[in-house]
Amino acid sequence: MSHAELTCQVAQALQIEFEPQRFIVLHDHGEDLPERLGEIRPYFGTGLRSEILSDIDIAVVSRDDQKIYALVEIEETNDKPKVILGDILATLLGDGIAFHGKHELKVGPWTTLIVMVKGNHEADFKKNEFLKDEANKIKTYLTSQNHFIRKVVVEEFDNGKSLEDQLKGQICEAISAAYTECNLKTG
Repeated sequence: MSHAELTCQVAQALQIEFEPQRFIVLHDHGEDLPERLGEIRPYFGTGLRSEILSDIDIAVVSRDDQKIYALVEIEETNDKPKVILGDILATLLGDGIAFHGKHELKVGPWTTLIVMVKGNHEADFKKNEFLKDEANKIKTYLTSQNHFIRKVVVEEFDNGKSLEDQLKGQICEAISAAYTECNLKTG
């Protein structure tokens, strides 16, 4: 299965799960309605002077206020830590996330960045835990708007079904944590 096919399959499973809960699942591969399909890109700068830093596979966004609760990047190899770091840092260094070239989506302390990496070896787990822990430390020193992302997650998956189930769990956790933290701060 190609990367585009895997991303599309996962996005469709996430749509079934989260769209009835007032979320929109945006993704960058496959065939779908124009309001769901397009380039999801971290950028820096403002207006016409903004510069694209990367591409992201999937975003789970609230229909009500355009807040991004989960940004998802799927890596089908675990060979190169620099690819995982590139995904993370390109997102954290940004001033926002554009979809269809518009800067209307909102990133903040309610957002979780999830990088799913194919692999299932003890060495993969240790390496990915290290990368995740260090990325969460690094983001506290950044001044970009996207440094407000609540949490970076790096997790391994074995196959398509495992990936879908793991992502559903990670996204549910991200949404739940965001609402709990918001309720605690305002309540």
